[in-house]
Parts: sequence; C-alpha cells; structure tokens
Amino acid sequence: MDDTQPSSGSVTFDLLAVAPAFARTASSHAPPQTEQQQELQASSSDAPSRLRLSVPALGDPSLMGELPTTDPLSILLQKHLPPHVRPPRDLSGIWHTSNASASSDVTAPSNEIPDPFVTGNESAAAPEAINADTVRHAAAANSWRKIASLARTKLESYSRAEQLSLQLVDAPATPGEGTMDVRTALEWWSVRLYALARLKLYSMLRTELAALWQVLSTTAAEGGVLADTEAVPFTLRVLKATEPKYRGDVRTAVEQYTLLVHMCKRHMRRLRAASATGDVEGEMRKWRSRAERVGLMLAFTLAEAKDYAGAIEVVTPLIESALRHTEGDSNTDERMQLVVVASRIFIQAGDLPTASSLLDRASAPHPSHPSTSAHLAHARALIHAISADLPAATSLLSTATTPAHRLNAAITTFYAAHLDDALAQLEQLLDAHPRSVASADAVVFNLATLYELGHGSEGRVVERKREVLDRVARAAGEPGVSGSSFKL
Repeated sequence: MDDTQPSSGSVTFDLLAVAPAFARTASSHAPPQTEQQQELQASSSDAPSRLRLSVPALGDPSLMGELPTTDPLSILLQKHLPPHVRPPRDLSGIWHTSNASASSDVTAPSNEIPDPFVTGNESAAAPEAINADTVRHAAAANSWRKIASLARTKLESYSRAEQLSLQLVDAPATPGEGTMDVRTALEWWSVRLYALARLKLYSMLRTELAALWQVLSTTAAEGGVLADTEAVPFTLRVLKATEPKYRGDVRTAVEQYTLLVHMCKRHMRRLRAASATGDVEGEMRKWRSRAERVGLMLAFTLAEAKDYAGAIEVVTPLIESALRHTEGDSNTDERMQLVVVASRIFIQAGDLPTASSLLDRASAPHPSHPSTSAHLAHARALIHAISADLPAATSLLSTATTPAHRLNAAITTFYAAHLDDALAQLEQLLDAHPRSVASADAVVFNLATLYELGHGSEGRVVERKREVLDRVARAAGEPGVSGSSFKL
C-alpha cells in the first residue's frame, strides 16, 4: 500500500468536518479557488472583524398595531354630505406612485388583493417605487399613514433579515451590502412614532413606545443596555419625553425634558474636556442646539401648566445666551427666532413690557432675514392687540403672508368691529392656502364662529359650514381638522 494512503487502522477524524461550511478551513480536498475568490478572501481577511449588534426583536410585528382606516373628518363627511358630493379620502396607507423606479428606489408592499386576471409579468410591474422625493412629498401632503406603513415595512424587513443572519453576527462587515443596522432601525422607529403623533393616534403611540422601550431596556449592549447607548437617536428620546403630554401627564413630561437637558449638558462637558485633543466644535454646536430646543419645549410645557414663573426661569438663560451671540455669529437669524418664540411666554404671562423689550433687543444689532423680521412684526402686533391698540396691530399685520399671521390679522379686524372684512380675510386665506388651512383647527373654528355671528338664520349657517367642510376635506391630509372645529 502506498505510504501516502492512510490505512484502515490509522484513519484520522477531522473535527472540522462537522462544522458549518462557513466555519471550516480550506481543505486539500476542496476544489482550487479561482483568482477572484482568492482576491475576495484576501480583502475580507484584511478587513477588521467587529462584533455587529443584532436585535431582531426591534422589527417584531407584535410591537406595532394596525392603523385605523377612518378618522373624525371622514365620520363628519358621512354624516353631513351625501355620497355623490362627498370628496374621497384615501386612508389606506397604500402608496400610489406612477413614476418609474430608480436604482435607489424601494418597492412598497401593497395590501391590495392581487388581480387574478393579471399575468405574472404585468403584476410584477405593479408595485410602486418609493424614494426620498416621494417620502418628502408624502410628508408635505400630510400623508402620515403612508409614512407609518412604510416605517413598519422597513422594520419588519430588518427583523426578517436579522433572523436569517444570526449565525453570521461575528462576520466582518461588507461595504455596500445595504443591510440595516440597529441605529437605522431605531431611526425608522422615530419615523413611525412621529407619524403616529401627527395622526393623533396617541393611544397607539403610547403602546408602541412602551413596547419598544421594553426591548431596548432588556437588550444588553456595551456593558449595559441598549436604551442607555448612543445607538438610540436623540429624536426618539424626545418623542418618549413628549408622549406624556398627549395624555395630560405634564409632570412626567417636565421630568423627562429636564433629564434630556442634563444629558445634553453632560455631553457638552465631555466635549469641552476633550477639546484639547481634537476639533469638537461641530459636536458642541449640535448638543448646544439640542439643549436649547429641549429647553424651549420644557418652558412651553410649564407655560401650558400655568407655571409661568418656572417657564420664565428656564427660558431667560436661553434668551440672554442668544442675544450675547448675535454679533459675528453665522446663526444670528436662528438665534433671533429663538428670542421671538421665547417672548411668547412673557406675552402669555401678561408681562408685555418685558416681551416688548426683548423684541427691541433682538432687532437692534443689524437687519435680519425677511422671515425673521416678519416674526418680529407679528409678535409686536400681538402685544399691540392685547394692549387694545388695534390700529397699530392692524398696521403691522397688513402685510401678513403666512397663514398664522393672516389668521391673527383677521381676528384683529374682527375685534375692530369689522365682521364682514374679517370673514372675507378668512375666506381668502382658505382659497390661497387650502392645504395649510385643512390642517389648522384655529382657522376653521374661527370661520365657523364668524358665520354664526354674521349669517342670521341657522339653516344658512349650517349650509356655509358644510361648504367649508367640503372644501377643507378636498385638501385635507391626515388626520385633518378635528370634527369639533366645524361646530356642526
């Protein structure tokens, strides 16, 4: 017998023979590798191997509820408009896009039953393409059901992919493979929960947020739990802090906002300590901006709870900081808008002299952007209107362009005892900005109120309100104006 051939009494057992294929070493019995395979193996061996966090539970369908296919506006339409004149409203959450897909497009799943008379080739072309432009258009049109459905589809796709690749968690990352990581999945959760908030589905928002945080709080990561890591987007933390406001728990919201402000300050202190070893100015600006925005949210939450003293205490340092950084700062207009917004708290508290002084200080350094100047004029008009100086308020609002400013101009006109002019201004606003008015409860409510004051008979008033309902429903997105705004 040839010495190279093992005898039956000296048979050896290869321990790797029972290992999975991806764990076996190259064997002499394996076919020779091609040149392309050798290059791929060399490049993958050079790539640093890192542990990739995999959390399939983030896309578990049981975490997400089914979206309702009706809303208060649809119920109102069914009650007050006959079917043949009732404007159709698409509340299915299904995407309808006719443009061709690009290489970066995503195919949207459809919940529609497939047509049995359509051939396979024809049905393959039916799914629509979703890209960044179509999503932006959906957000601009207030199509939040579509966006919430898309986020759910993305999360469920992530879960399926992670369940299939659990054995390869420790494999080196392949550039450009297009897989979704935990951070991206949590970004889609932010999109999903924000869409639920815009749809005013607060009960569903609370349930899904609690289920998500249960997963984050029980998933080990980086020596702790996933909920405490930077993989959780800041926007998701803000949504979690804001959710208690929707159910009237202002105290919990204040506590959560306070924790977020402290979190921002901790990051700023850490970056300040590390400034000697590198350029951290960009990160410092990011966390400072986050602290300012959350601080404003905290102040307005306190103001909503009638704690004006606490709100002023929170907002005063933000105002002074913004006014100090006006000279030579590229973000001057943004800081001036912060001062204008913060001055509303003083107006709500009845401290009109301080509010007026802040607006003067904000406009003093140099000419600002036209939009900032418009906000300054609008805030001054509010102060004049509250002070019963209606001619001055009307003069400042005469050039109003935004829907909010034009609404206040109409209200000021009404307080000046010009009911017909105020009605005309609101109707012109509805004609000029139907999509904006279709999601503005205040405009519709004031228009319905002025109809009650100026159109005599009850039948005529109801007829005009139904006309407004029809016009608003044709331009309304989701969820649309609340049913009580029409006063029907």
